Amino acid sequence: MHEKLQPKYGLGTAVSLVVGIVVGIGIFFKAGPVLRATGGNGDYAVITWILAALLTTIAAIVISEIASMGSKTGGLMSFSETAWGERFGFFVGWVQTVLYIPLILSVILYYSAVFTCEFLQIEPTIPVLVGLSALYFITFAAANLLAESLGGLLQRVATIIKLIPLLGIALFGVFYHGDVVTASADAVIPVSDVSFAAAIAAALIPVLFAFDGWIYVTTIAHEIKNPQRNLPLAMVGGLAIIGLVYVLFTLGLLSVSQGAAFAYDDMGVSQVANILFGENLGRTLSFFIVISALGGFNGLMLLGMRMPYSLAMRRNFPGSQALLTVSSRTNLPVRSGLTMLALLALYMIVGFVLAASSVNKDIFDLYGDLPIALMWIIYASLFIGVWRLRCTQPDAPRLIRVPALPLFVLVAIAGTGYALYGFIPDHITSFIISSIIAIFGLIVYAKSTSRLS
Repeated sequence: MHEKLQPKYGLGTAVSLVVGIVVGIGIFFKAGPVLRATGGNGDYAVITWILAALLTTIAAIVISEIASMGSKTGGLMSFSETAWGERFGFFVGWVQTVLYIPLILSVILYYSAVFTCEFLQIEPTIPVLVGLSALYFITFAAANLLAESLGGLLQRVATIIKLIPLLGIALFGVFYHGDVVTASADAVIPVSDVSFAAAIAAALIPVLFAFDGWIYVTTIAHEIKNPQRNLPLAMVGGLAIIGLVYVLFTLGLLSVSQGAAFAYDDMGVSQVANILFGENLGRTLSFFIVISALGGFNGLMLLGMRMPYSLAMRRNFPGSQALLTVSSRTNLPVRSGLTMLALLALYMIVGFVLAASSVNKDIFDLYGDLPIALMWIIYASLFIGVWRLRCTQPDAPRLIRVPALPLFVLVAIAGTGYALYGFIPDHITSFIISSIIAIFGLIVYAKSTSRLS
């Protein structure tokens, strides 16, 4: 018999959990791509951040209903099983395991190296970035494989530190009254007049990267007091706070330099920090960004190293039995962890090869945007699934019953479609390749047998 999770989080704690889980390092390196998508238009960029906050809030409220159904816990894979059955749940877990998590880890690892170079004031050449990425990869892999408690400690330390540079630049930048750095001629010339609709659509997926993580907040629905009231309020309040901070951060950057300079890499977050706080304190903020990045990397690695194990627990496919091996010393599924590390290493090698050969110098930005696009397709399926369950199982137990659910679902689907419209046409080849990898998960499912019966 399983013990039922008891409600223990009030509204204040729930709001802090939303902020703590969602805020990451995406805001620090997505300013350039977002402004590039908007043609250097700062107003369009700010509007995109606001719209992304609204879309994420609506999506989270819709998903909170399915998260509150029954007693099953386990996150996105479990929600997907509830909405559309075991096959779809396995498919979602497969996408998370082979695409989403290793690609996001690759992005964080790469930008950890980039910000380290800025802190150390060394040129971020490919060999340097490869060396730093390898160092962090080995260090954190060893920390999580050999000492489970150390990985958790690293995560707790990074939670507070990551807010320091974000709030520092947001607050001091907004009140900055010095000279505004102008973009170089080379940066200004490529900036063209981009229509409002096209600019927002192109910028939404990069912006949604910075809001990524909201789905994990819905997994605590059973542990929140009075969830019908407090979880939606926590989602709205927490994401409103995050959206406000992100908007202030963007305004802070634009108070120091023109949008075109960020769009074409004449300026970056570290340079803004140096202008606002002086070189020494600016470098200190860069160091905090590195810690924030590594904290995010470690947190997702903790989750990712267990994902192959979760798949193997559900289905008996070739090699799955080995993934179920758990170390008696660290209580970690070691072969599952090594599988995720191998996928991460593969994506990093491919990324650096493509970047070094100039085939795609922005490959790591694509690594960040592609899985977000894929996951929002899955979210859209869940939105429809929540509506379907409301119609087919209206009397099923729910801690949360979203009012005006059809309206929320339609708005969430429309927003998702708009974001995908701005992303997929410009990245059709990589999207098709990743879709083929994703669909291969259905083949694995078809050729496997259930372990849950």
